[in-house]
Order: sequence, then C-alpha cells, then structure tokens
Amino acid sequence: MKKPTVSIIIITRNRPFLLQHCLQRVTALAYSQKEIIVVDSSTNDESQLILAQFPEVIYLRLSGRRNNMPQARNEGIAASTGEIIAFIDDDSMICSEWLIALLEVYHDEQVGAAGGRVIRQPEPYCNKRRGNPQLLVQSTGIVIAKDIDLPSRGRIEVDHLIGCNMSFRRQALEEVGGFDANYTLTNLREETDLCIRVKKAGWRVIYDPAIAVVHVSARAKAFFGDFPGIQYSSGRNSAYFAIKHYGLNLRTCIGQCSEVGRSMQRAAFFSALFITGVFAQVAGRVVGLGVGMAWMLSHKRKVAAAPGIGKWTSRHLSSEASE
Repeated sequence: MKKPTVSIIIITRNRPFLLQHCLQRVTALAYSQKEIIVVDSSTNDESQLILAQFPEVIYLRLSGRRNNMPQARNEGIAASTGEIIAFIDDDSMICSEWLIALLEVYHDEQVGAAGGRVIRQPEPYCNKRRGNPQLLVQSTGIVIAKDIDLPSRGRIEVDHLIGCNMSFRRQALEEVGGFDANYTLTNLREETDLCIRVKKAGWRVIYDPAIAVVHVSARAKAFFGDFPGIQYSSGRNSAYFAIKHYGLNLRTCIGQCSEVGRSMQRAAFFSALFITGVFAQVAGRVVGLGVGMAWMLSHKRKVAAAPGIGKWTSRHLSSEASE
C-alpha cells in the first residue's frame, strides 16, 4: 500500500523562538513522505532567519498582511501536494506518536478530518483526570469545546476540531472550498466552520487522543482580560458562524442572546471579584501593619526585661524588626 504524502502547514507571526522549537520536532519525524510548509506573516525577518536552519522546509512569506489565519491556511494548501494536510500552530509541540496516530485514522476512507488532544498542563498534572472531550456544535449555533486536554479513552466522532491540531483529507478540502476568509481579526470559528462543512459533505470528523500536541499559548488570556477589540471579534465571528450554518431564526437569536447573557454574567462576576479583591488587599495590609507593630513592641519589651542578652542581640533584633 502506497504511503500518503502528509503536508504539515505551520502558520506563524513574530514568534521565531517558538517556531524554531516547533520545527525541530516536525523535521525530526521519521516519515519520508512528508512536506513541511511555513506560512509567515511576521512584521520582521527573524522567522525567516530561523528557516535558514531548515532547508527542507517550504517557506511562504505573506508581506504586508495582517494576521488573517484563513488566508494564510489557504496559501499553505495551495502550495501543498499532500493527500493529507495537517495544521499546527507555531506554539504547538507535537508529541512522539502524533504522525503515526494521524496516519492510522485516515485508513478509514470515510474520514475527512482528524485531530486530537491539546495538552495545556505539564506532566503529571495533564494526566490527572480522564474523560472524553466535548467538541460539539448545537443547533442554535453555540460551539462547545471542553476537556480537549484530557487523556480520553479512544477515538470518537466529533463536530469540530481545535485549530492548533487538526488535519484534513485533500479531497474533502477541495469539495468544500477551503477556509472562509470572512473570519477576521481573531479568526475565531474559522476551523469550526470548515469542520462543519466537511461533515455536511458526508465525511467523518474524528478525534484521537494519540494525535497530541503540547500547546501553552503565550497569547491566551483569561476571559475579561482581553481588549475590547478581541471581544468584538469573538462576538462578530460567532454570530456570523451561527447565521451561516443555522440561519437567522428564533433559535439562533436565542442562542446568541444566551451567549451574551453568559458573557455579561462572567463580566459582572470578575468585576465584583476585582473590586472586592482590592478592598481585601488594603484590609490585609492594614491588619498586617498592626500585627507587625505589635511584634516590634513585644520584642522591645523582652529586650528591656533581659539586659544580659547583650549589645549583639539588641542590634540583631532591631535589624530583624526593620526587615
């Protein structure tokens, strides 16, 4: 049986240090039928200098373009020749069995897309809990992506995959037309959109925990820690996704309203947590000041009551109190 060619496409922007470590792992894969493509939209030449260390890698430079992930992915697809096209981010560090597991999944000719575990914690914490991921899209257009870092029990069919660790059969990509460039700014939902279109075309979308990457994003922030532009982009792309795939109707409108409501609840919770945290910090410092002053006074009384301790002890206690 002929080995399929696997095109591994890495999207990068202004992260040469991470790109170097990512490429070291990918180029070390012991598989002859692979090609590696880096699509770089950096604002400087640092990533290009890193690529000089990897002459076997195909390098595409997107000059003067803002980081538009769907366009960069489509450029990578156009330059690729593989029957299987895999996407990882520059901060995705593939695990040892990543490619072996990926190839095994595609033995099933009905599989149009495959991805796997995204590990976000170091060992042994990443293996503490077990369970299957929740990668679902509800009929309201709400996307659920939970527990993708858990060591699950085996392969399962899902609605969508995670963008930093996903792959597609070229035939499926050609049928559905690649990535939708309407997902801009944060590019949220671009991978979900493609997975849903692949699934609607009759292909299976598979999650296999052995197709694993370590992904600790330096850009990720907790909810309510992002700038308004990021929140705007998330809302825009989520609404576009829901209407595109599930229509503008009462059900999708209720779904969008419920997501906004949950966001407002979280914003109110974190706002209250921040404000009460500031007051708690001030109160703690006032109490700590009182405790410190009481400690100083008690030690001074002890020194006065025991003059035989000597000059060194007095200086030591005085120095300790000042610290």
